[in-house]
Amino acid sequence: MPGVQVLQTIQADQITDRVRAKFAMVAPVLEATLYSLAMSRVTRLGGFDKITLHDLAREFLSGSGDAGICFEYAVHEAIATENPLIAPLASEVLEDLCGISGGAVSILFGPEKNGRIPIIESVQDALTDESRVYVGNRGHPAKLKRYIPQIVRAFHRHEARNKLPRSIMGLWKADLFLGNTGSDRWVGTTVKINPTALEGAQGLRIGIYPRVDKKDVPRRDEKLNLIRLPLPYDAAFMELYYKSFYLVRAFLRADASVPPPVALPDAEDRFVTAELAARRDFPLLDVLQVIRDMSQESLLDNKTVETVEPTAALSEDEGLDESPKQTPGSESVSLSPTPLSGS
Repeated sequence: MPGVQVLQTIQADQITDRVRAKFAMVAPVLEATLYSLAMSRVTRLGGFDKITLHDLAREFLSGSGDAGICFEYAVHEAIATENPLIAPLASEVLEDLCGISGGAVSILFGPEKNGRIPIIESVQDALTDESRVYVGNRGHPAKLKRYIPQIVRAFHRHEARNKLPRSIMGLWKADLFLGNTGSDRWVGTTVKINPTALEGAQGLRIGIYPRVDKKDVPRRDEKLNLIRLPLPYDAAFMELYYKSFYLVRAFLRADASVPPPVALPDAEDRFVTAELAARRDFPLLDVLQVIRDMSQESLLDNKTVETVEPTAALSEDEGLDESPKQTPGSESVSLSPTPLSGS
């Protein structure tokens, strides 16, 4: 695989209006959709960096897991960029129910879909030798970094799971690691778009999912041995996510053009898709940066820090390649592929 550029993104302001908020949410939805393409199609088009928005509309095939993988990306990016619709809630749950103060930081660990998806952030680089994973049981918390290679193997090799310490035997099911770089304490987190699919595993501590009803509040679930972190709908994270998700789907079904009013009646949604349609023939990875900037002029401060070799990827056939992941801290650190040469 080619080298990747490390792009350091520092949030400089709060999101202040609905259109810009949708741009901020549309970006991870499109990114997850891009990395969900089968590698045979990506190769045919010359690599991820060559695929345009129009290509994505032609190549993308809807599937039952689409909303789930996009949801994982959206939750991660929203916490990493301190989106006010979720970051304060995640920070409160971490402090009140996990004893981890200082604000929530997210490390993307296990996104998966058909085709190969580069891991956005390097878990191994984000952790120190003293990073501890807290599982809610008595006993000394395990040092997480030393077990990352084994957790990676356990992701796609059943026999490797029994070689993990009992307290973290199910940590390969984590989608994120939430914690704080100051205290260097982390918890394995599962993210489910379907609340009924939420399940516990040894090593998982938090479960994030759409709220079931108004009585569904953050709490300990003794049966699942998880801390539930439901995300609210009304004028909140889930409403923004679903509107953005269906906005993107309508746009792709319309062949990367503005959908008819019957498919997308909201004026603000049509404005967002018009901005996307105007860029339909540009590489999507370039468009993603533009629409992230459009989410608010003062929202993000970007600079390229360095070029490094990628450390992990997911494959439909291979599972998670065995190399570990860049620390977000109060900053979000992302890896964006540099141009691929024919693959």
